[in-house]
Amino acid sequence: MKETKERIILKALQYFVKNDYQSVSLNSIADSIGITKGGIYHYFDSKDDLFMECMITVFNLVGEFSAGMVNEDAGPKEVLESLFSFENIFQVLSETLKMDFISNYMEYTYLLFVGMKKFPQISEMISSIYSEMQKSLESLFFYWQTNGVIKKEIDCRLITFEIIAQIEGAMLVSGFTAGTDLSEVGKDLVESTLKRISV
Repeated sequence: MKETKERIILKALQYFVKNDYQSVSLNSIADSIGITKGGIYHYFDSKDDLFMECMITVFNLVGEFSAGMVNEDAGPKEVLESLFSFENIFQVLSETLKMDFISNYMEYTYLLFVGMKKFPQISEMISSIYSEMQKSLESLFFYWQTNGVIKKEIDCRLITFEIIAQIEGAMLVSGFTAGTDLSEVGKDLVESTLKRISV
């Protein structure tokens, strides 16, 4: 039973990422995995309900991935390399959820915007992920500062906000800029950030 529900969610995600929300039909999703439309209704009340479950699945994974990037046992260089390792995000999505159909940040962003337009609670989920990530990072920077690893004059709250903005900004801009090598951008961001914060 659980396996069928997961198959429905994964196939529905594929449809929602690649097509306009309105054009996605439960019949198409059901046909593509060899069940009836009634089989979908066994697990989900409506297309909206299915979409919401898809979003929750993605956010749970993104939340886990974000938390894993902030390793308290690592130093600034290792944490920054993890944070600015842009290519890993979609690799993790692909490997963990077999979601290789989300091939770039623009497709992921499209999914988010469709979700936020339909469901106000999705904005709250996104806000929660950012808030947790910023809180964890800020705490880590404060720890490094207290232990003399980074400069005393660094504003821990501001630098963590900047890092999150750089991650999102770099990925968004790369979606509009052909030929951007995100791995090189990531390395440059690591080096420039380390120069600013290191004692």
